[in-house]
Amino acid sequence: MNKLNNPHDHFFKAVFSRAEVAEDFLRHHLPADIAALIQPGSLEIGKDSFIEPELKEHYADLLYRVQTTTGQPGHIYLLFEHKSRPHPLIALDLLRYMVGIWGQAVKSGQGVPLPLILPIVLYHGRREWKIASDFGSLFDIPPAVAGHLPDYRYLLTDLSAYSDGELRGGVLLHASLLVMKYIFRDELPERLPSILGLLKDLPQQQSGLDYLHTVLRYLSRGTDKLNNEQLAHAVQHTFARGEAIMSTIAEEWIREGEQKGLLQGLQQGISQGISQGISQGISQGISQGISQGISQGELAVLRRQLTRRFGPLPLWAEAKLGQAGQSQLEAWADRVLDAATLEDMFAED
Repeated sequence: MNKLNNPHDHFFKAVFSRAEVAEDFLRHHLPADIAALIQPGSLEIGKDSFIEPELKEHYADLLYRVQTTTGQPGHIYLLFEHKSRPHPLIALDLLRYMVGIWGQAVKSGQGVPLPLILPIVLYHGRREWKIASDFGSLFDIPPAVAGHLPDYRYLLTDLSAYSDGELRGGVLLHASLLVMKYIFRDELPERLPSILGLLKDLPQQQSGLDYLHTVLRYLSRGTDKLNNEQLAHAVQHTFARGEAIMSTIAEEWIREGEQKGLLQGLQQGISQGISQGISQGISQGISQGISQGISQGELAVLRRQLTRRFGPLPLWAEAKLGQAGQSQLEAWADRVLDAATLEDMFAED
């Protein structure tokens, strides 16, 4: 099981494990002729990972299964390279993963033709990716043997090479790509209000609140370009324009029992906002809430996800959740996507 060890992996998995975001990405960021081969609405998130243990520090991956318009089953392998420097041997790594997928297909009884695999690299480092995308570029190949070695090209989405306007897609995808593009950059505090502005209507729906929580957690942990005060100001600038929106966020967090510090900060901020000016009061309240801790909020979200998957939690599961530290909560949060049973969720590593 792939245990994710950094906030970039967490964010990538949380966002691109949403089928609607994955389909949106493929529709807007694949070449048009390739995107046209994917049957709309057929995408399924696979639970398999083919990254070898020694490489999991560098990559996070997702495997999508799709139906093609030609009727042939296919796999789309999306690999997330989150380091600030490109990896010269990534074409070799991808080939190993693809061979693993084909090998699994053969073991399961599938014959020829093998499933199509489309390897995609999503990169968000500060430096432009200048590595050739063809496997053959790793060799100095004499012409006489060129046709006797494997070769393929992976598809690259290098966020550093896109202007903000070129990062197309719906609200969730667009905002996610922008957050990843700027997460390592000094311009992040300046760009954040406009990025969050894309999300201003999300608190009106539960899935939107969950996504907003994911974004804020990533911003609070994934960068040294942003402090709590700047994050609080950006949130206040976006969501305090309408008291109804801010109240909705507060009510949802209160209802779900998230983070005492954040709740107290929000309640105090809204109260201060009524008497002293909503902008200043809410900004201070959010800042206080964020600084007082995230762990309880993560616990509430994890408990809600477990209940949705497995039903009401037994006492032994509640006891484990209550005794867990921050690192253990993060590890369990990763397992929600893959665990077949509640027992699997809490199995010892």
